[in-house]
Amino acid sequence: MTSAVKGFPEKFPVRDDDRRPARYWIAASLGREYLRVLSWRRLRIEGENHIPDGGPLLVASNHTSNRDPLVLGAYFPHTLFAMGKREMYANRLFAWFLAGCNCIPVNRGGADRRAVSRALDVLRKGRRLLIFVEGTRSRDGTMHRAEAGIGFLARKSGAMILPVAISGTDGRGRRRGILRRREIVLSYGEPFVADLTAPGGDSAIADQIAERIAALLPPSRRGAYARPD
Repeated sequence: MTSAVKGFPEKFPVRDDDRRPARYWIAASLGREYLRVLSWRRLRIEGENHIPDGGPLLVASNHTSNRDPLVLGAYFPHTLFAMGKREMYANRLFAWFLAGCNCIPVNRGGADRRAVSRALDVLRKGRRLLIFVEGTRSRDGTMHRAEAGIGFLARKSGAMILPVAISGTDGRGRRRGILRRREIVLSYGEPFVADLTAPGGDSAIADQIAERIAALLPPSRRGAYARPD
């Protein structure tokens, strides 16, 4: 089991009632103001009616920018949990703040049983867990092959999966008109249960999920999951 992160509380989550801690509210409010005022971007949300009211729910998304968790955390209508790379928790104070934002530290360099245990516990309690399926940011703005970890969590939890596609956060694409804001598009697909019996194990389950996400993106952004014409 990976060693504990300094500053991250042993008791997690901070609240057990599926309501947002104060630190979560602060981060979400600052995120909305940043996107509205400082980043010069406007947000278009599609398919919000697909979001289930209850859980357990795996919220599975692509990832092209550091703005992605900011957008989802600020605008998702229910309380979210998320997994974030351990390097973000190097400072004790920041680790404490991220814990209050329902963020789980994970060591991407190897098996992190502590992070997996926390993630599965979140799902067992009927909560919503955000996962970026590629495991890291895409540097070219297109989807890369999904990591098997999302397949493992889907198999172990049996949770419903909500595919989410986000584009426009990475700054790629043309802006028409000097004063026109860039547009971020956040698209929610229909929730589904993965086929856990398909050959190929966790990697095949991860591909099922990633294909649903890619279908919500413009064809030029689908990358490894682009379908030939």
